[in-house]
Amino acid sequence: MRYERKYRIEASNLERVRTELLANPVGFIKSYPDRVVNSIYYDDINYSSYNDNLLGIGNRVKYRIRWYGDNLNNIHQPLLEKKIKRNLLGTKEYFTIKPFTLAVDLPSINQEINLVTNQLFPHIIVRYKRSYYESMDRKLRATIDSELQYSCIINGKLSHEINQDEAIILEIKYDQGNEELANDCMQMIPYRLTKNSKYVSAMRFYLL
Repeated sequence: MRYERKYRIEASNLERVRTELLANPVGFIKSYPDRVVNSIYYDDINYSSYNDNLLGIGNRVKYRIRWYGDNLNNIHQPLLEKKIKRNLLGTKEYFTIKPFTLAVDLPSINQEINLVTNQLFPHIIVRYKRSYYESMDRKLRATIDSELQYSCIINGKLSHEINQDEAIILEIKYDQGNEELANDCMQMIPYRLTKNSKYVSAMRFYLL
């Protein structure tokens, strides 16, 4: 399991956050090309995953379909992810699912997914641009997410309404055993650690 420490940054811009990260003494360098990340988040009819997060339940599970690239409709190489949270530590389990077309195949995909998730439904699509970094010793990883967009799924169909989130999400990720190095790194980041879930942020646009 690993730690994922997050900063939701409201009053800044991408270049400033990037510059501050690259100036960190651990020596972050670019580790992978930028790409668009897409996720369909699943929950039950009572929004249990959403509410567990709001209540701060330490042990919780969240399911999502994830794929990469600009294409929102024709989805290639999707993965179903089971994201497991144990207080500050997290891990993931992965399940392969077949490629599908969002506008046509979502009901059949839901049937396939419910063999794993037990009566969950797609509620939200989250999209953003992600930049990847790692420390010189490769013990710390960092991502910067920007250009966040949220769309809801109603009765199995994607809404045409898109909500923009202007925040930037900085995340520091590290394995157990690297806590001291991570703490030294995070002391030099000029933002406050925050609790942040993109699923929760997206749902707030539609449940208020």
